[in-house]
Amino acid sequence: MNKLIAFGISLLLVVGTTINTAVGHHGFSVEDIAKKAMSATMKSVDAICAATDFKDSCIKTLTPVANNASATPHDYLKAAFEVTAREVQIVLEKSGVIAKDAHGSIDKMAVEDCKELLQFAIDELQSAISMVGHHERHKAADLTAELKNWLSAVVSYQESCIDGFEHREVKRSMRDGLLNATQLTSNALTIIGEMSSILETLNINVGFNIKPRHQHHGQHGHHRHLNADGYPTWFAPSDRKLLALQDNGRLAPSAVVAKDGSGQYKTIAEAIAAYPKNSASRYVIYVKAGTYDECITITKEKTNILMYGDGPTSTIITGHKSNRDGITTFQTASFSVIGDGFIGKSIGFENTAGPEGHQ
Repeated sequence: MNKLIAFGISLLLVVGTTINTAVGHHGFSVEDIAKKAMSATMKSVDAICAATDFKDSCIKTLTPVANNASATPHDYLKAAFEVTAREVQIVLEKSGVIAKDAHGSIDKMAVEDCKELLQFAIDELQSAISMVGHHERHKAADLTAELKNWLSAVVSYQESCIDGFEHREVKRSMRDGLLNATQLTSNALTIIGEMSSILETLNINVGFNIKPRHQHHGQHGHHRHLNADGYPTWFAPSDRKLLALQDNGRLAPSAVVAKDGSGQYKTIAEAIAAYPKNSASRYVIYVKAGTYDECITITKEKTNILMYGDGPTSTIITGHKSNRDGITTFQTASFSVIGDGFIGKSIGFENTAGPEGHQ
């Protein structure tokens, strides 16, 4: 009688499933089993990459992960982000070569814009990598929503970089340089968006749900994203409390800006410059009624700022920078925010350059 020997092969695929295989004593060799296991992992890679627009680059990215028998779904996501971040870093490092072909002032400024935008993209991808690496701290729906937000921002940064160039040859050089990064970003975004259907195809349930979070339906069946107080449903309770205090006139600001000198500062820039380093709490700026002709950027290190005014038609931040003046469109914003956690309320923002300024 031939004795049967059960081989329990725990092969954690992209979706964390376990394959248990039993073979006869005179059946498959260990090499055969390994080949079958590898074939199974490659099928998983194929299933993940099937929905992407650039399947070959997707398979090339994820195949090394498939060689790891203990890989989880999050390992595949992390690999997609890490490869994309490395590719964007390569383009950033090579931007100096492209700069040599930029002779006009707009194109030279566009190169500098690209450096800044690509660094933003790398920062977003690093945030995504960190979040996937600590996925157990986040709800599945929140994880998916944040990853999609970050990747969408990366796409926007890449496109803004390319759009800034005037001359066709320089623009083509940057577009070609970003080609791999653009394709990898597209793949990663598709993988996130299609993750539920991929898991369903593989007949696996790991609780990775991409349904929109906090769905509420109004009278006509549309999704409701505001709570009864009129704030977004994803708004933190602590921020809702702060804004409720502001609504009731009981919020004590950290800084007050007033053009007539009745506040601590006469300009918004001065109040932002006073931002306390390493602050773990909200820095609240109250901007009194008036028109403030300032171009403001909330930089990366200035996080969790809450700025409010006396209404969008009373407190106005204005500027007039435009492409007509030899400035790239990226640099013409009257007010821009890079630091995380910014909230603005009851303030108007405008650029008065108008269509004649190409705004």
